[in-house]
Amino acid sequence: MKKDVEELVLLGKNAIVEMALELIDTDVSAENFSKIKVITNGETVQVLFLNPIKYLPLNSASYFDFNVDVLKKIVSYHPSSNGNFSEEKNILPFYQSKETDINIDFVLNAINVSNEIGAINILNFEDEMFIREKDNYYEITLISEFQESTYKITKETGKVFDLEHATLLPPPSWENEDVQEYIEVN
Repeated sequence: MKKDVEELVLLGKNAIVEMALELIDTDVSAENFSKIKVITNGETVQVLFLNPIKYLPLNSASYFDFNVDVLKKIVSYHPSSNGNFSEEKNILPFYQSKETDINIDFVLNAINVSNEIGAINILNFEDEMFIREKDNYYEITLISEFQESTYKITKETGKVFDLEHATLLPPPSWENEDVQEYIEVN
């Protein structure tokens, strides 16, 4: 482990998270994210600010996840969108509200009572879900390691329809590469 990485890791997760938040050029806090991971490969330290469930109201765009390389002072992010929105508008990070919580809970309950889809345990959820609000339904995209599922849920009844699955190929293996694995910092 490089000396500067080792010194940074010794500060602990909370201090590293605070340093990463200062690098993000917007008004966000740790409360904006469902999960925060600090990882290192011995060469660098990265902070992953994650919202695995992404709710997008009609005609909106938000930033949900940020990846911050603390040593290189690099912040990576990209917006997710739903429908028409003006690119001149300032795209903001996702801020959970009572309304978004209600809509997310409705969708998760509809999924968990459905016979077409497996139940989702939010506490152990490691996949990525996009919930895009439409006029009469929610459009869902669920991406796991080896599968992408899309379906719709009616707003009125919670009925699931237009269910489709696609198998995703595993990432290529790089046998000749000297790849260093990341470990989580606590």
